[in-house]
Amino acid sequence: MIGVSPAFIISLYGYQFTVRDFCEALPLIRDIGFSAYQPEIYLRTELSEWIHNGREVHRTASDLGLVSSQFVAHFMFEQFANPEQLNPRYGLDELKQVIDIMEDFPECRVLTIPALQFAVDWDMPWTITAKGWQDVHRRLSEKVKRYVEVVEGAGLRLAFEILPFSVFGGISRFLAISKEIGSPALGLNFDTGHGWACRELLPSLPFELEGRIFGLHLGDNLSTENVKMAPGKGTIPWKPLLKSLVNAGYDGSWDIEIGCKSNQAVEEYRYGLTYLQSLKILY
Repeated sequence: MIGVSPAFIISLYGYQFTVRDFCEALPLIRDIGFSAYQPEIYLRTELSEWIHNGREVHRTASDLGLVSSQFVAHFMFEQFANPEQLNPRYGLDELKQVIDIMEDFPECRVLTIPALQFAVDWDMPWTITAKGWQDVHRRLSEKVKRYVEVVEGAGLRLAFEILPFSVFGGISRFLAISKEIGSPALGLNFDTGHGWACRELLPSLPFELEGRIFGLHLGDNLSTENVKMAPGKGTIPWKPLLKSLVNAGYDGSWDIEIGCKSNQAVEEYRYGLTYLQSLKILY
């Protein structure tokens, strides 16, 4: 099953896309040849609309034979954006609202939260002390643990998407937190573009993550910028990466993520789909 990330919708309509925009894009996703998609609430201001009308996205997608692979709560990146937000109680109301929305997407069992660049005031005294950073780690671990408890209690799994300079730092630090928490309901939306820009050794990561890859954003780049090119247009070693994912037991949707202009979206996503199919690894 090969799908698209929400970047397809953003490429077409921009960051202020509506539920109606999402529904209008679904037939195009199917016509290109994809079978999966990822519903996303990008802006907090759109939360209310998804609460009242999100079921229309699922209904339209189901009529087209499309399956939702993960639900991305992009606006919740704020909860991991700076030290002040690392309180286990912050954001729980919004988290529960997203979980309620996901009831309208019964096949979708993964809730994804992006972790963007961590905003730190480097003039603060704590930033140059071991105790300061130990406290950040402790609060992060406590917050993730609380979120996992809420999500797992709803029968879902929680995935984080780690961007460069996030509070998680990288794969090794994420794995350390996962070990501390010890829940199988905590994992990653494995974004190849972010990982490549962070100079991660991508083909090794599926084995290091040991079943914690809950979803994919398959985008390419040259490792010099954190951009989203079509798979096959950058320098990621796709054959060994995809084979590693298969050999490590990944059995979810293979979702492509490309950032481009609206008049290039169909061409770019079709290219990415054709390229992945040409490798003859996913079937």
